[in-house]
Amino acid sequence: MKNGRDIDVITAAVKERIPDVQIEQWVKMDPTDDDGLWYFRRGDVKGEIQLESSSGNCPFVIESDAMKSSAQAVTAPTPDEAVKLVTEYLGSLKA
Repeated sequence: MKNGRDIDVITAAVKERIPDVQIEQWVKMDPTDDDGLWYFRRGDVKGEIQLESSSGNCPFVIESDAMKSSAQAVTAPTPDEAVKLVTEYLGSLKA
């Protein structure tokens, strides 16, 4: 049985690979809102990528601001795939 949620594994791995990453979880304003949304950014670099999962576990729906619409969202079935997608996107951003 695993300990913790996949999002905890993902955020730790991304922080290890990209030390200047900023991670923010959506703060729900209404009790019916879903707070299973995390934003990943790099310092003053423009651009962000988000992971969404109500449970904080895989699979995650992943979208970035580089996508033209939500139809381009991808699904990460494992924490390793989520880390790969987040680090590749954030690594491609330029100041």
